[in-house]
Amino acid sequence: MLSSTRIAASIPGPARPLRRRWAGPIALSALVLCVVACGSSDPAAKTTAARCSRVSVTSVPGAPLQVILRAPVARPAPLVVALHFATGTGRAMERATGLTGEARRAGFDVAYPSAPARNGFWRPEDLPRLQQTIAAVEKAACIDRTRVYALGWSNGGGMAALVACRMAGEVPAVALFAPAVAFAGRCSPSRAPSVLEVHGTADPIVPYADGRSFIGAWARRNGCARTPTTTRLAARATRLRWPGCRDGADVQHLRLRGGRHVELFKDLRAAGIDPNAAAWRFLSAHHA
Repeated sequence: MLSSTRIAASIPGPARPLRRRWAGPIALSALVLCVVACGSSDPAAKTTAARCSRVSVTSVPGAPLQVILRAPVARPAPLVVALHFATGTGRAMERATGLTGEARRAGFDVAYPSAPARNGFWRPEDLPRLQQTIAAVEKAACIDRTRVYALGWSNGGGMAALVACRMAGEVPAVALFAPAVAFAGRCSPSRAPSVLEVHGTADPIVPYADGRSFIGAWARRNGCARTPTTTRLAARATRLRWPGCRDGADVQHLRLRGGRHVELFKDLRAAGIDPNAAAWRFLSAHHA
């Protein structure tokens, strides 16, 4: 496990603000228009769902964690919970990834919670508060509860892996970017979750070999074939995929030659890979 000092010395800093600003916070009372209506076959519930509003707020009622919610879709929508890197915040994760732009383009909602610790590190003991925060987000926006996903980077990737271990019945798929590999400890998910792990071969913080072993362990845990298939995606990007996983799960690894840790999203784009679109393409194929 990496020391806190080592990780904190090399975490991604805030990137430039998103070019398109949201229209400003909507009154919190408008957030609860579709608490129970979304996804229901009841006619009255469908009427309520039709009144769901686009939402952009920096706090969510009932959430124990500070969370930014971007809900550009005025209908029951998938949700991606984006977990930030060490010493980061939800706002820093939004800026560093640009995931909100992909949410607007592809039609999903995205929540950016902040770790409760003052130093901005996710810890395994934060999972209950994260679960409660996800539940609060589901009440505040029209969420398709069969399509709730987690995406994490570095320390947040380790937390997202823990979500895959402990919340597989609710979160069918996760996307992990250079995750902290020793985060979850013992892992016995209730069903086989789908896991995408993205790693650069020049990562000085979480060495590539550790990431490769980490995703190999997921393939074994999910009962996938022993040998992955290999596909070249770009000059420096290769996808490994393990077929035959139980419960219809999908386990994939995206290897970026020369990709680093702090600069991973930047390096992926330079190699011709849009990390947000790639993650959404993987996540959106799975349902609880």
